[in-house]
Amino acid sequence: MHRCYFISPILLRDRAALPQWVASLERDVEIERTTAETVTRILAEVRREDLAAVFRYTEAFDKVALTAETFRVSGSALAEAHARMLREQSQLMADLQAMAADIRRFALAQREALRDVDLQLPGGGRAQERWVALRTAGVYIPGGRAFYPSTLAMTVIPAQVAGVKRIVGVTPPKPEGPDPLVLATAYMLGLEELYTVGGAQAVGWLAYGEPSVDLVAGPGNRFVAEAKRQLVGRCGIDSVAGPTEVLVIADGSADPAWVAEDLLAQAEHDPDAASVLLSEDRGLLDAVARELATRAATSPRKAILDQSLGHHLRLIETSRELAIEFAQTWAPEHLELVVRDPEAWLPQLTTAGAIFAGRHSAESFGDYGTGPNHVLPTNRTARYSGPLGVQTYMKRQSILSLEPALAAALAPRTARLAQAEGLHHHGESARLRGLEAQDHRHS
Repeated sequence: MHRCYFISPILLRDRAALPQWVASLERDVEIERTTAETVTRILAEVRREDLAAVFRYTEAFDKVALTAETFRVSGSALAEAHARMLREQSQLMADLQAMAADIRRFALAQREALRDVDLQLPGGGRAQERWVALRTAGVYIPGGRAFYPSTLAMTVIPAQVAGVKRIVGVTPPKPEGPDPLVLATAYMLGLEELYTVGGAQAVGWLAYGEPSVDLVAGPGNRFVAEAKRQLVGRCGIDSVAGPTEVLVIADGSADPAWVAEDLLAQAEHDPDAASVLLSEDRGLLDAVARELATRAATSPRKAILDQSLGHHLRLIETSRELAIEFAQTWAPEHLELVVRDPEAWLPQLTTAGAIFAGRHSAESFGDYGTGPNHVLPTNRTARYSGPLGVQTYMKRQSILSLEPALAAALAPRTARLAQAEGLHHHGESARLRGLEAQDHRHS
């Protein structure tokens, strides 16, 4: 018997109730605690035992026995998969190539927008800041329920454009072997290092093992997201990209079938995915509920939808003002504006990871390479972080170059400020520069 997802829309009129509804979308606290404890144990064992622990957990979780000789995908296997896919799926490979070109074009524009600072100082000197590429990066390509060549392109291409010298890819193994489409995509992109290992153990190996990467990027399940969170400090991360989220704000101009499919598109990713619709139009909400019931019941992804929609679907009737406040408070990964004048909404919507403005701008277009990256922060971390991009794989570095005259001029001020803070040797360090300049003038 099909499970019915007809959920009567919730009426949200009281601003004081808004935090409660946002909190209801948070993941189960007990599950989060258990996840954190499990990941802490895995990371500790990977740090202590290296590949032995990685392979032990891979066999336990993925039912695949790996060795140091077999877990790296060979260059010949990448080339063979690419040749096979060109023969058997030529149109799909052409589509992947076009997607990669769109991603690369956007990444090149991002790189061009990262400006260095070079300020000439009065008195003789330069204060500079430059963007430099990280040396190494690990990219995580999800593969638990499905393989994502699109995510491979989204994570690798910005790193290449940034100038990262070593890019190490990891993706969960399968008993039947690596997915040929992922291998073909890796070859097409020029990714030379790809390892069939996933989960928290893969993230731990990227940070603690031989790659010892400067940064780990890419989305994953709650264990991958938690592993990244715990490794901050050991290495950088792009963001906490856990189970996906979408908030759709729609008005009476929206097509209920389109909105229903947009909600299902996120719900089908993961049992923990969250799909939320806000609207002032009760008729639209009721129509979307009926569409969801019909479409979910016959979906090939029904098993996942049963869980994600059952736990995290919300249809909320509310005002425009509260819809904006809801969006700003939740800070969703994806925000769709299926409204008559989306441009009028944009100035007030600043916390979402990515915005899809207008009824034709479905989030699914963003997933497949029209420009902006689909690797985005989740779980309210979009309040302070944004999409993966070229800048993710780069860092700012400052350079200060002082001429002797300027060093002498700055020395007294620097010494007085250092003395005020009780830092004697800071002051002496500056004072000596001033004395040297005086000696030069008297000699």
